[in-house]
Amino acid sequence: MNNSKCSTGIEFLDNLIGGIQIGDNLVWETDAGAYVDLFVDKFTSYSLNSGGRLIYVSFNKSPVTIAKRLSHLPSQKNITILDCFTSGKGEKDSAFTRFYETDHDSDTPEVIWIENPGNVGNFTGILNKLEEEKGEGTAYIFDSITGMQSLWGDEAKTYKFFTYACPRLYELNTIAYWILERGAHTPSFKANLEHITQIAMEVSQSGGQLFLKINKSEKRYSPNMFKPHKFEVWDDEIIFREAAEKEVLDLGGKVKSLRTKRGLTQSELGQKMGVTASYISQLERNLVSPSIDSLLQLISELHIDPSYFFSSVQSSTQKTVYNKGMYQEINLSGIKESEAEFLLLTGSPKNRRLQSVMVTIQPGTEIPQHIFDHKGDEYIYVIKGELEFTNENGVYILREGDSAYLDSLVPTEWRNMGEVPAQALWVLSPPVL
Repeated sequence: MNNSKCSTGIEFLDNLIGGIQIGDNLVWETDAGAYVDLFVDKFTSYSLNSGGRLIYVSFNKSPVTIAKRLSHLPSQKNITILDCFTSGKGEKDSAFTRFYETDHDSDTPEVIWIENPGNVGNFTGILNKLEEEKGEGTAYIFDSITGMQSLWGDEAKTYKFFTYACPRLYELNTIAYWILERGAHTPSFKANLEHITQIAMEVSQSGGQLFLKINKSEKRYSPNMFKPHKFEVWDDEIIFREAAEKEVLDLGGKVKSLRTKRGLTQSELGQKMGVTASYISQLERNLVSPSIDSLLQLISELHIDPSYFFSSVQSSTQKTVYNKGMYQEINLSGIKESEAEFLLLTGSPKNRRLQSVMVTIQPGTEIPQHIFDHKGDEYIYVIKGELEFTNENGVYILREGDSAYLDSLVPTEWRNMGEVPAQALWVLSPPVL
């Protein structure tokens, strides 16, 4: 991990908690189904992409499950899984011990089986040895304080370990995530944990809505820090609606326009700025607001005068009716104008959950990619002509009046093998353009 810069991997959350610092311990209290694993994924991806190491301490999941969960992360050799599950909650069942009887690829995480995790002293000794071996700057995930308590028998032992481990990890210049289940601990236990840790927050769901609330952020402050913040999950993206409502001067649209003119992909611009393509995508949709540092990087990388971002302030009033003359012709990366035409039927995506595009693909055209760089749902209705698309399940043909709903299976190729232009209405959720 780069000690000069730390992040949760989610800029809105970084700004909300007043920044994440080396030495921080973050306690997450979570409801089942509240997607805390996605928050963990964003942090671990950032840490490994920054050249750091990761130690994942698992009391709640088997090594097979954890290895699969982490398989998308970079730098697999820099990941260590401390398996307290197999001999703990897993009770040394052969379904779990079988993992250790199989040869594993060298480019996979290191897995350490703790055969007596119910002995707190034994577990602590192995963890301390690992801490010394991996050194400073390592990121830690403790997947279940609740699992620790269940295995060790009482809150007192768990609290004693926590009061020892947090200061030690702080002195080792690490950042650690600690996860506990809502309703599984006494109020006094949670209050004691919150007293010791640097940051404490809740991830909950109520009435079908997801919320994040900060309970503590030591020696830091930001406006509205301690109020609940609503968020949504689209595929593997976490979108804070409060960020979506803070569109400033359509900055995202201006970034997209400049990036396209410079011939840069979202990934290329992200690499230049040291952020992910996903962040650039959210920025261009005005779902996140850039920090001052990020804005200065944008100005430098896109070679423009700072005043460009703050000119031409327009009304934020959303339209209900879009007349024919309001539609906007757009170009998409990797697709020639002679192959396909795209007409954006709706305006700014601000506070909207849907976006519609009229797509016309010329006869004989083959597009060896998915048309939209989109993590979300898509609905396609063919108005005229014939469209063929391919995904991992096979080849499909859509004719006039046919439709398709796309979610997790992204097409890898589109074709119009007919003799007339194929025209289709595309609906994207959430908006991407």
